[in-house]
Amino acid sequence: MKKTFLSIFTLLICAFLIFSLAGCLGDTEPDGAPTTSPAIATGSIITPENAGNNDTTKPSTNEGTPVDASYFDDAAFVGDSVSLKLEYYCSATGALGNAQFFTSGSLGSGNALWEVSDESVHPSYRGEKMLIEDCIAKSGAKKVYIMLGMNDLGMYGIDDTLVNYETLTDRILEKSPGVKIIIESMTPMTETSNILGASLNNENIITYNNRLKDFAEDKGYGFVDIASVMYAEGENSLRRDYCSDPDDMGVHFTESGCEAWVNYLKTHTN
Repeated sequence: MKKTFLSIFTLLICAFLIFSLAGCLGDTEPDGAPTTSPAIATGSIITPENAGNNDTTKPSTNEGTPVDASYFDDAAFVGDSVSLKLEYYCSATGALGNAQFFTSGSLGSGNALWEVSDESVHPSYRGEKMLIEDCIAKSGAKKVYIMLGMNDLGMYGIDDTLVNYETLTDRILEKSPGVKIIIESMTPMTETSNILGASLNNENIITYNNRLKDFAEDKGYGFVDIASVMYAEGENSLRRDYCSDPDDMGVHFTESGCEAWVNYLKTHTN
């Protein structure tokens, strides 16, 4: 009898322990989903690499999987002599597929609004000089990348440059209502550039680019921060090895600079 009592008592204790342990492991929310500690949930560990960048000095965008060059077959690029070097590079390498380029030395968002004349610096479409918005409309482009500012900041300052930028993009959309506009940040200058001035300098370029990013977001345009991959290590100036004229104008690119530009575009397609 005593042995039977001990056996029953032992079984009861074991059952109680098993029930308690099962209860600890199987707690659920009202909807039946098992509870999990947020501190150890998969993907919840925060490291310096994924914590995000709180530095608001320079704008940035998220990197994605590189697209094929054919992604840019229906794209057009608008820019000044800085983008003109990209045009030469892509024409030789096919790095951006069949993208079209409407670039011209000294072009800016201000003089792009002037009337076309023999003296104007408007780009051409099939050999005919015309307004940028007409180039885009005739080209049939579906995506338009615009980088302007190098020929604007010294003349108009940041505020008026942005007013001109808005007028230009509005005109493009009037002629090509379905086109997608992507604003490219203005690239920096070398610290030895001989055209550095009170308004055209690397500090103002950073401020301008942040304003451009805000402008793009307000208008619903895309924004790609090309400048972010052009800076010298720990500096606000253009890498010398990316610049073809570091001790002259200090703004134009080498082939390696163009390659970095293309790689950024391919991984930041909005």
